[in-house]
Amino acid sequence: MTLVVLYGDSMLARFTKTRIDGLESHVGAGSLVLNCAAGGWTSVDGARRVHAVAELDPDVVVLSFGTNDCVPTRRVELEAFAANIQRMIEGFPRAKVLAFLPPSVVEREGEGPRGRTNKELTAYRDVLRNAVGHVRSVETDRALTPLAAAAEPTHVDDLHLTGPAYELVIAALALHIRLALDED
Repeated sequence: MTLVVLYGDSMLARFTKTRIDGLESHVGAGSLVLNCAAGGWTSVDGARRVHAVAELDPDVVVLSFGTNDCVPTRRVELEAFAANIQRMIEGFPRAKVLAFLPPSVVEREGEGPRGRTNKELTAYRDVLRNAVGHVRSVETDRALTPLAAAAEPTHVDDLHLTGPAYELVIAALALHIRLALDED
């Protein structure tokens, strides 16, 4: 059995039963996905809980942080964010750690929900991508390109993804998981 743990903020917390079943199906027989993500979490929350989640001894961990870390009223500075991400990676010494990079937000009049900006979010995304490596990073914005090209909506509330958007990122995530598992 391959145990995959989703660990992060609402981008992963919104993986409902149907989405988890879909991810397990895409990853392949014998995979089990546990969702240990929570809406509103920052990297501080992830770093604080990493040892408890590590007790699950997962084969693969998917991190999704940054979206809440860049909110102006609760900002986690980039240096602290990087340290928190490193702490989480080190907390899963046996697992293959992947990144589900935060998708861009929809900005209206120069900012997105709760004051987020894509410029700021890009800096957090870059830190996460660099920590786990480009090959192990799911480029969510790139996965959403078919919807954007068809002028289909990708966000339900300027922050979270639509059902069709999740279908695309789940397929991309499953591919990254399979590739990581095939590294051995």
